[in-house]
Order: sequence, then C-alpha cells, then structure tokens
Amino acid sequence: MLEPKRSYSYRIEPCQADLTQRLTLAGLADYILTAAFTDALFSGYDNHSFGEECGWVLLRMAMEVRRLPAQLETITIRAWVSDINRLASTHNYEVLDSCGNIIATSSTIWTVIDLRSRKTVPPVEFPHFAERIVNPALEPPCALPQRLSTPELNGRYTHQVLYSYIDGNGHTYSINYLRMALDTLDIAQLTTTRSVRIDLNYMHETHYGERLTIVTDHSPNPLFEIQAEDGTPASRIKITWRD
Repeated sequence: MLEPKRSYSYRIEPCQADLTQRLTLAGLADYILTAAFTDALFSGYDNHSFGEECGWVLLRMAMEVRRLPAQLETITIRAWVSDINRLASTHNYEVLDSCGNIIATSSTIWTVIDLRSRKTVPPVEFPHFAERIVNPALEPPCALPQRLSTPELNGRYTHQVLYSYIDGNGHTYSINYLRMALDTLDIAQLTTTRSVRIDLNYMHETHYGERLTIVTDHSPNPLFEIQAEDGTPASRIKITWRD
C-alpha cells in the first residue's frame, strides 16, 4: 500500500533562477511535473502501464504560488492522486520549503490516449492503476484547473518552435507554452514578489519548426491562447496576480 502522500526533494539550481535569484514560475512548474513523473515511476505506473499503444498526457494544470524559493534552496514536493474517472485522473502537489511551510500548491488533470488515433482511452479501463494509487479521502490542495476560453485579441506575438522546446515525445514540452506567455509580459511584473495563480489548458500538439501565434487580452490578469501554425489552439493560459 502506498503512502497517502509521497515526498520528493529537489535543490533549486541556479540555471532555474532569474535575475532576482529566485526560481522562475516556469521553473516551479518544471519541478512539479518532475515530481509527477517521479511519482508515477515510484507508484508503479508509467506509459508502459497502459500498453505500448497508449500514452499518458497532461490536459490541464493549476498552480497557486505564495512564494518562489531562492536558488540553492531545497524544496519538498508532496504528491497524491485524489480521483480517477472515465475521462481523467486528478493528481495533486504541495511544495514545501526547508522549514516545512507550504509555498505553492498544484492540481493537474491527466488522461490516457491511443497514440495512433489520439483519442482518449478511459483510465478506469486499467484497474491496477486506479486501485493502487487513488486516495479519494485526500482532496486537491487548490481549486481544480479552469477551462479557459479564447481571449479578446489585444496583443499578438509569434514564436517558432526550436530544438530546445521539444520533449521526449517529439512535441513542444508543456511548460514551454507557459514560458512563451510569460516572455510577453513586462519584466517588472515577473520580478515583483507577489502571489499568483496560473491555469493552463492543453488541446493540441505542436512540433519542431512550426511558427506559433500567441494572442492575449493584455489585461492586468492576462489570458493567452497559443495557436499552432494552422490556427488550431494548442494551449490557453490564465495568469491571475494576487496582491
């Protein structure tokens, strides 16, 4: 029987910090997904658990940040799965500093897809997965990821998918969409210490060489849509600053 919450520790490397010598928002999301992959392996499931023709994909992610840790600081990420149904499963995370204080929380929605048809396969069809890791008594630590709509167009940017944006599945790594969105903001917004909630939706894969379009409403709490070269929405991102 697995522990109710599994813990994984990481040191904040300088390459993940910005000019304030604190971890970036995208860097924090990187560590959370690293904990997700580590937890999958530790818990005894990964892509191979669903057969060679199926894959495990991220649909939505929410992250609430109270404080960004400093470079070389050690953080602990606690992970657990609270729900599984015919469409998806909910995986949750708490980020603690070296004193045991919770400095960020996250909730992610994952599903299984058929790699040939790209259609969803109900996760409950894999009972060994559901029975082994789900703990419905533990609730998500923050509100579940929102379903986002297309923003009213006030700003438009372009971004080409380069080598450094591609992951092991051959398409743009999920958190690199967040990096693209953050890079359109003023540096003062990104280096001012304040809490924030970020919602991310993933709808379509993009690949090396594609020229993506980033549209945004440029509001105080901006909403972004990142479109594939043919105009198909690939990702939507909402950033809500909290004073």
